[in-house]
Amino acid sequence: MTRIMRLSQPERVEAMRGRLLDATIDSLALSGYHGFSTNDVVRRAGVSRGALAHHFPTKADLVAAAADRLIGQRATEFRERFAAVPPRRRTVAKALDVLWTFFDDRGFHALLELAVAARTDAELRPVVAAGLRHASDVTRQVFAESFPALAQQPFIAEVLDGILALYVGLAAESALDDDAGHRASAVRSVLKGALSLGAASAPSLP
Repeated sequence: MTRIMRLSQPERVEAMRGRLLDATIDSLALSGYHGFSTNDVVRRAGVSRGALAHHFPTKADLVAAAADRLIGQRATEFRERFAAVPPRRRTVAKALDVLWTFFDDRGFHALLELAVAARTDAELRPVVAAGLRHASDVTRQVFAESFPALAQQPFIAEVLDGILALYVGLAAESALDDDAGHRASAVRSVLKGALSLGAASAPSLP
């Protein structure tokens, strides 16, 4: 006999919140912040407006929670995606390739919409700002754990922050201009070569 597993009340609440937040992220990615509507969210999630209002009384609550979920997911996924790379292929260039995958998907487009909206939204700004700092911290940690010699180089934290900022700019430009993809690829190739050279010349740790 097949045993039917019943979710506990906290699990049902968490599952419902997850559906609503994932639908919010999809809506932001496809329609943008200005085109975003809670009607679209409930349609995508397949729930009632009452369910949405119960979990997220205001649009600001919903969007802030979606931003927090999105950034947390991406930080976790970066670790998981790089850990899934076979050890013999875990190079600086490969790490940068894995990092770039987060700037070429629906999650980045949703996050870009949130970042622009946060500039003039006092409630959203601290959530997005804290999330971006967390993403930067995780990137540094993964590089430090994977490439300890490189992590000892002067200004490596600033270099990684600069790479994140550069990737944001390249991805934003590519989203607006189809021809910009070639330029982004060329810039990334130069960047990978430069950072790989720096890793190769870094002194080995005792």
